[in-house]
Amino acid sequence: MSKNRIPAAVSQAPLSEGVERKLEGRILSGQWLQGYKLPSEGKLCEEFGVSRTAVREALRELRGRGIIETVNGSGSYVSGGNLEMVSKAMTAYSSLTTDAKATEDLMEFRVLMEGAAVGRLARSRRNKATRLQLLIDVLDQMHDAKDTAKFGKLDSKFHLVILETCNNAFINMIGQTLHAQYQRYIAQAHIGATEGMRQQTLSEHSAVVEAIKNSDADAAREALEEHLSAAAERTQILRIKK
Repeated sequence: MSKNRIPAAVSQAPLSEGVERKLEGRILSGQWLQGYKLPSEGKLCEEFGVSRTAVREALRELRGRGIIETVNGSGSYVSGGNLEMVSKAMTAYSSLTTDAKATEDLMEFRVLMEGAAVGRLARSRRNKATRLQLLIDVLDQMHDAKDTAKFGKLDSKFHLVILETCNNAFINMIGQTLHAQYQRYIAQAHIGATEGMRQQTLSEHSAVVEAIKNSDADAAREALEEHLSAAAERTQILRIKK
């Protein structure tokens, strides 16, 4: 191989990325809607002036991200946006990120989302009694839980019941995804938690329930935010001890 010749794998990478960005742009801009059949590989090669390898790599990346779907013998089509795709993306991001700022951002997002949900529950007149009873039942089960793993799962369930109040599939999906990711941290925290920490968690949950009972949206939101902040601090303390 000539010293000045660039390996094919290297030279194709920027070309495929350029094709990927252009195709993605057409989809995100609404030029190509759900179900639209993409031009054939040959036509894309001709349009962008690249090799079939570059086009296939671009399509592979778009397919891997759930933006397009390929049907054997038919071609590639624009995918329909769905909650499962968003959930997978969030799961991958939450699992792979090790950046402290990213973790803080996710926690802040959770505080904003759950704070809004608990405020809505406190103000609600529809199905409020049912949701409130569910929270009380979970809280009672937490009091009785001797197993730390069970206590942690009930802790998550308490928060998910609040999110379900919104009756919003997107919010429920995000909440379930975030709690699934945080579950490992919650489990670790409760394993090393002292009895005092467990009682503090129960006390904070009780404050949330009491505010909902009183239909005080501001107090409910404040109690929940204080609980999440305190829970994050407790988890950090236990990590340092380990």
